[in-house]
Amino acid sequence: VPDLETEISECLAEIDSKLNSSKLLKLTVNPTLDCNLRCWYCYEQHLHGSCMTLKIMESFYRYIDTCLSNGKYEKLQLAFFGGEPLMKFDKVVNPMLIQVKKICNQYNVDFAVSFTTNGVLLTHRVRTAIKSITQNVAVQIPFDGDSEFHNNVKRFPNGMGSYQIVKNHAREAVIDGFRVTIRCNATKSNIHSFQNVINDFEDLLSQPNLRFSFHKVWQEADDDEFKSEITALKSAISHQQFTSNIHSYFGDSMNPCYGDYADNYVFNYNGDIFKCTARDFNTKNRIGHLNDNGEIAFNNSALIRTKKSLTAECPTCRRLPFCPICSQTRAESSDGKCPAHITPEEITLNIHQFYLDLSRT
Repeated sequence: VPDLETEISECLAEIDSKLNSSKLLKLTVNPTLDCNLRCWYCYEQHLHGSCMTLKIMESFYRYIDTCLSNGKYEKLQLAFFGGEPLMKFDKVVNPMLIQVKKICNQYNVDFAVSFTTNGVLLTHRVRTAIKSITQNVAVQIPFDGDSEFHNNVKRFPNGMGSYQIVKNHAREAVIDGFRVTIRCNATKSNIHSFQNVINDFEDLLSQPNLRFSFHKVWQEADDDEFKSEITALKSAISHQQFTSNIHSYFGDSMNPCYGDYADNYVFNYNGDIFKCTARDFNTKNRIGHLNDNGEIAFNNSALIRTKKSLTAECPTCRRLPFCPICSQTRAESSDGKCPAHITPEEITLNIHQFYLDLSRT
């Protein structure tokens, strides 16, 4: 049996190997920072009329062509974020999908696409257009509770709620074969209502391409009351079988944050480059910018983030092999310690969840 120091070294090497894989290129694009809905917890400053220009799109294509031409990548994962990315489907997203697919075909690279969308514009026309380019499609659609709660958060300018439209589009996407994640934005007041959301998908719960992902709204306190509400929901839905992260307080135990991958970058509509989508897309937060030649000009922030990818406590933590805390959060830790206040019992719970998730893969 290897000693502890050897196990830690091997674990760190395995994590480094996974996050620095030379086979997978993961890129995220913000076609716009505009949005057709307004959510009280959103951290972004929505910019009306913002849109990626053709000039920046062409620079982005040059960047991809350069990356794929060296022959080391086997797969490109292109994610669309925002803002609401589907607001610019015809002007940015669809032509970008077509062109990037051509580049992937040229270099014999697999192509996968994903969308983080409020679901309002995920219409039959849009889904059909996407499927004509690639069958490897994933969407994440946020819900803020059942219709009563969701409609109080995600309303149209005329005051009408969006729950029914979003629910229908999400269901249709599952039936169309998209990998659909229902992101459940949980608060103490709405978490019990997600039982109704699950019931609205009851006839689809056995589908392998449907998953429920529970996340605490970031402004909500992670206290005993919140955890008690989670426990109550788990009890209420215990008779239903579906794929989710409900048994873990700390997110997905199988997949690291996309921002932790060395070759993952977020391309903002104006050419600014970021590592993380969970921060305000302000130029002062960027790690670089995309120049006309399709190259990223990095600044000092990129180097600082790399140096702080782990805290001093990480190497001796039992949860290190599958920790879902991203390097962005670790880098922002003011005292150099773990940014999550996790009890030994919760770590044990995460270990159990990891093996449960592993058994389902």
